[in-house]
Amino acid sequence: YRADFELPMPMPMPEPEPESEPEPESEPEPEPEAGPEPEPEAEPEPEPEPEMEPEPEPEPEGPLLAPEFQIFTPPFFVGYLNGMSSLIESGVSGQCQSRERIGIDAWHMSEARWHRVCPQGGLSYRPTGNVAATLSELDVLLTGGRLSAKSKATVEAAVADSAPGKRLQVAQQAIAMTAEFNTLGDPLPKETPRPPPSQSPPTASKGYKAVVMMFMGGGADTFNLIVPQDCDLYNEYRSIRTDLSLEPRELIKFTTEGQTCSNFGVHARFQFLKTLYDKGQAAFIANIGNLAAPIKDKFHRRNVESCHGLFSHSDQQNGAQTLKCQEMGTAAKGTGGRIADALASGVHKFRTTSFSLAGTSIWPQGFETPREIVDSRVGSGQFNEYERWRFAIDNITAQRHGNLYADAYAEAFLDAIQTTEKVGQALNGVKTATNYPTPTRLDRELHQVAKLIRTRDARKAERDFFFLTIGGWDMHSNMKASLDRKFNEIDGALGRFVAEMEGQQVWNDIVFVTESEFARTLDSNGGGSDHAWAGNHFMIGGSLRGGRIMNKFPGALRAGNDHDLGRGRMIPEFPWESMMLPLAEWLGLQPDQEATTFPNLARFNRTQHIIHNMFKQGSDNDGKPGTGEGGQNGGGSR
Repeated sequence: YRADFELPMPMPMPEPEPESEPEPESEPEPEPEAGPEPEPEAEPEPEPEPEMEPEPEPEPEGPLLAPEFQIFTPPFFVGYLNGMSSLIESGVSGQCQSRERIGIDAWHMSEARWHRVCPQGGLSYRPTGNVAATLSELDVLLTGGRLSAKSKATVEAAVADSAPGKRLQVAQQAIAMTAEFNTLGDPLPKETPRPPPSQSPPTASKGYKAVVMMFMGGGADTFNLIVPQDCDLYNEYRSIRTDLSLEPRELIKFTTEGQTCSNFGVHARFQFLKTLYDKGQAAFIANIGNLAAPIKDKFHRRNVESCHGLFSHSDQQNGAQTLKCQEMGTAAKGTGGRIADALASGVHKFRTTSFSLAGTSIWPQGFETPREIVDSRVGSGQFNEYERWRFAIDNITAQRHGNLYADAYAEAFLDAIQTTEKVGQALNGVKTATNYPTPTRLDRELHQVAKLIRTRDARKAERDFFFLTIGGWDMHSNMKASLDRKFNEIDGALGRFVAEMEGQQVWNDIVFVTESEFARTLDSNGGGSDHAWAGNHFMIGGSLRGGRIMNKFPGALRAGNDHDLGRGRMIPEFPWESMMLPLAEWLGLQPDQEATTFPNLARFNRTQHIIHNMFKQGSDNDGKPGTGEGGQNGGGSR
């Protein structure tokens, strides 16, 4: 069917906690409007949650996609191959001697003792004729008699090369890998085989740089990340945040320039982040969020194009990751993927790779650059019997089909094998430069990132993109305690990751940055906060010109100010482009590539809305210094 969207980004959640004030989240439905003005009033004060904006959306003209292939990722497909192999060879075996755990761990009582049931079940088909008759029967049973002549030849070759006692299992496994078994309809095989992937000739390395994007899924309350101090703005903060506000003793004070207040405080859990700030290797990015166009204030908002599905998790995740928040879905592909596309096709022809440690998230996916999905525990995962089945796999994936589903299956099969084998071989035996403990999920993900960075020379990598998520930020209740725990987890993981990058002597070539779909209300709901808009984030890196708050922190936080949509839902003054464009330039993006890489960029004023001089002189690709101090005079020194 025709679609322009992918599955919503997975939001890994921490251990479940009892909710003292359960508030089931429901997607608000747009109310039909008779008049030409579809948007709600600018100040939805009476409502606890604003209505989703009823913007009529035309049916998108997206590419032909299928939901089955949206989840047909390399790790999932390799897991399927390993699972089918285990099922065919060992049956439903749970904790038995098989490679994969298929089924439950079953026990039975006999002679007053418990015994594990091994196997718990198995395939019951038994051949009654010769090999040819058996293959014919399996063709009917497993594909409805749809095996093409070439697929039959592949199965027959695999059976002929197997031991006599294993021929049935080999035939079943070979058929289970074919397009006919995994899709419906006539496969319509073509005579011309699929051409092998093109190999670029080796070139001299242009140096290495990498970006690590950590997405805080659920909407992080980042107005408790940095807090103004020793000024009237702090009094406004305390007045509107009430029970959610942080006292000076819960903050670590730092100084900046170019802001309404000279003193700010970072959450007390960010001890390591503060040390990086003091070194000039960390900066805070203020007052940022999804914007389709600049919005001067809450009254001007009614007259400009707005983001689709404001305050909706899935819509705003898509917006933050594609930087086209005015469009529903992900047809624009991901920001990281588009930057990778531009770097690979530009004058420098950088060798780029884009990794996702968050499944099918769109940020690392480009039009030409695929996302390579990596598991935080086992890397990419590999097909356990790849060498045994290499010849059959080559034949199955080389076959082209007139049936779109069958051909897409063969392409996805080939991509899964190539991706998992390449990443698996690169990670095989790789050791980190430091003793790298992994007590949390975030540590495990950053550990995999560190190992992949360690393989940069073996992979001949020049530009890498890594996307990972940390969930659990939808804090409608118990916000302060939950935020304290999450910030503590992040700060510890940052310390271990930066130590490893320094150990690999690559810290000057790494940037770590955060995003979230939105921030949360400044106003408390009685222990928690609700979906809002503008927020604050941080960026770290050895080449960063940090020690400052970039962009202009809101000049007012009091209830009802000209950027408050109600309950402290602050309209952002700066788009995500304000930090992503200079980051892309540091990686090597050329001026003539900006319009296609950042499709909304022309709507913003570069002097006012884009951060300048983000990196130290000489650290960008061409060694050219930046200019200015940051969007709207944001910047300064620590």
